Amino acid sequence: MLGADGSVALAQAPQRPALPALPLTQLDNRAPAADLDNRTFTLTFAQPVPVRDLLLLIVRGTSLSIVPDPAIEGTFIGELKNVTVRQALNLILPPLGLASDLDGTFVRVFKREPETRLFDLNYAATDRSSASTVTAAAGGSSATVSSTTKTDVFGDLTSGVRSLLSPRATFNIDRKAGLLQVTDFPERLDRVAIYLDAVQDRVQRQVQIDARVIEVEPNDANAPGVDWMVVAAQMIGTQTAALGAVPRPSLTGLRVTDVTKLLALLAAQGKVSTVAVPRLLTLNNEPALVSTDAVSLSVTPQVADDGVVTLSVSPIVKPPATGQADLIARVAGGETLVLSGFTRTREAREKKNLGTSGGWFGRGTVVTQKRVEMVILLTPRIVTGVGVH
Repeated sequence: MLGADGSVALAQAPQRPALPALPLTQLDNRAPAADLDNRTFTLTFAQPVPVRDLLLLIVRGTSLSIVPDPAIEGTFIGELKNVTVRQALNLILPPLGLASDLDGTFVRVFKREPETRLFDLNYAATDRSSASTVTAAAGGSSATVSSTTKTDVFGDLTSGVRSLLSPRATFNIDRKAGLLQVTDFPERLDRVAIYLDAVQDRVQRQVQIDARVIEVEPNDANAPGVDWMVVAAQMIGTQTAALGAVPRPSLTGLRVTDVTKLLALLAAQGKVSTVAVPRLLTLNNEPALVSTDAVSLSVTPQVADDGVVTLSVSPIVKPPATGQADLIARVAGGETLVLSGFTRTREAREKKNLGTSGGWFGRGTVVTQKRVEMVILLTPRIVTGVGVH
């Protein structure tokens, strides 16, 4: 706008009425709650003091108000040095079965109530058991070794969970649904969760066991079997002479990493033939069974955290030659456990020209008894990354 003196004057906008103050819709709990952590105090009680009186002392001089539940009771004896209100509450309340809740500047103290939580149990609802008995006799005396393996995952879980719960806790295992229902305080439920995770990690470890059953027919018909001292010496690179005085074991338990070299050393002592090549897949601490025409074999693996597999092996040679053993051996990754000492007699039929004593044209069948040694090779491998596809 142009004024009378020629100057330019700005027109003033009409004034608007002042806006009303906005209502407070949300409280900022950070400022009131600061009294939980911004001051420390020291309290000493040589005689029991009611917990109600102690709670009033804790919030004295702060902006906090404490509201204890009428049902709470208990006493406190001890010393609190340079602790905040929050630290004091966390130290005093849990042992008395109490908890606290902050609502603005109000601290409510009440008896803790148990919670109910469901846990998945991904296990087969079956009980498995196996038993073996080995008897050996020599020099008029005998010895018997018996071993029994019983697997009841849900029974073991029941004992383990019960030991982690408070006296008034309740729980129930539904085998068919694979569910565990536990009612207890939150910290106890957290312990159960940690325990179940650890059990599942160990129980669901899988082991693949590549087995090979072979027979060795010695080149020397008078030899009792394979000379394992020679095999062991050449496998580990030691001199045979140093082991010459050691008697031949009936059960080798040799661990090797080069199976091809082992088979070549056995072939140098006789004819090697393969009887069976089964492959077993089993869970941790679960027995796996395999049976052939010549041998029955029970193997139970146990996988350690370092990856070493402990094998409980019970081979039984079937008639007409009988033999059995029971052993426990530790096998590292890439190693093969060699079991031997099982000898039997095998019939060999061969057509030969018998001259005038034979049948038509002087030919006949000659039956000979040949002594062979059975060797069992076990190679465990831990199966990782098992999932549902």
